[in-house]
Amino acid sequence: MRRPLDFVTSLATHGDVVRLRLGALPCYALTHPEWVQHVLVGGARDFTRGRLFEKASLFLGEGLVTSSGRIHHRARRAVQPAFHHQRIPAYTAVMGRVAESVVAQWRPGQVVAVDRAMNDLSLGVLANTLLPSGLGSRASAEFHRALPALSRGMMVRLLLPEWWARVPVASNRRFDHARHTMERLVGQAIAAHRDTGGDREDMLSLLLTQRDADGRGLTGRQVHDHVTSLAVAAVETTGATLAWFFHELGRHREIEERVHAEVDTVLGGRPPSFEDLPALAFTGRVVLETLRRYPPWMITRRATAAVRFGTVSVPGGAELLYSPYALHHDPRWFAAPRRFDPDRWLPERARALPKGAFIPFGAGAYKCVGETFALAEMTMAVATVCGRWRLRPLPGARVRVVARANIHPNRLPMVAEAR
Repeated sequence: MRRPLDFVTSLATHGDVVRLRLGALPCYALTHPEWVQHVLVGGARDFTRGRLFEKASLFLGEGLVTSSGRIHHRARRAVQPAFHHQRIPAYTAVMGRVAESVVAQWRPGQVVAVDRAMNDLSLGVLANTLLPSGLGSRASAEFHRALPALSRGMMVRLLLPEWWARVPVASNRRFDHARHTMERLVGQAIAAHRDTGGDREDMLSLLLTQRDADGRGLTGRQVHDHVTSLAVAAVETTGATLAWFFHELGRHREIEERVHAEVDTVLGGRPPSFEDLPALAFTGRVVLETLRRYPPWMITRRATAAVRFGTVSVPGGAELLYSPYALHHDPRWFAAPRRFDPDRWLPERARALPKGAFIPFGAGAYKCVGETFALAEMTMAVATVCGRWRLRPLPGARVRVVARANIHPNRLPMVAEAR
């Protein structure tokens, strides 16, 4: 836990399947894309999400992010319509407005806390697509305060023993307060929607108005769990990726110049729209390279029966770990993995990657349902920022990597220069 990224990247030197000693719990780390692909796709029916997700369900409920098997299948069918490709153009309009509102507050020469700004941007997008009809201004401010505290405290609860949650320390009090606040706010949004009825084109409306083949809708508890899970999964992951994007542009002037040139050529000084996204090809490759460099660092699964990975037998009930971060930094699959190289995502180069080597959004039945949404959000955000601003590293500021559920900068102060 002191050096988690060094730990996960070291595992491949011990083999493709590595037994770990974590108390009495049988645990195996998978370091080869073939076996990760088998767990996530080919043999997915033989695995559930594992211990970390079970612990997360204690405070996130049985939403899409924490559930397994049939429960997850039903949850995914319930949530999928909210991320249908026909909905993305309307969402991108919201993304653009939120990004504009964030950068409009900047002034030339201002030192911007880019990590906080991008997290605020991501929160704003979520609040204006997931719950816009059910949150007033005061409730929206509470939502913005509670969600980061919930996300940050969640990883501590996942990694520490269950008894830690009962210790009366400040971090536990903050987490419990954030959880209860989210419970209340989502409940208020659901009640407000049901009082007025109708479909207002937001995600909450879709969750509340859809029906299955037998005409049954979701219960209030199910809607609450889905909303909370989506919020926790979406905000800090996207916010952190956007922060790292600008960190890398600040370190690589030639890449920054190519992004700015593309944005200028495609947009010509106007705000971006959904129709512009395919033309922002190099910008999209920079987003992909950022996702490669800064993905989730550890994810779990559990074998429901005995399984063999090559010559290694794994007993039923064993916990499995795999690390997108380790896979994305393995020189067997990515030449010079610590070099930031967006052109490694040119089609002819990307096709050479084995399946399972690049999984920022997962794969198979548990793949992130919001992948298209997240990629659109990030591209809209960076095009909006780069159309108006250049962000320079603050001299003397040291940026460190912090591993929580995702990988975050400890801080990211940058100087805003008007273009």
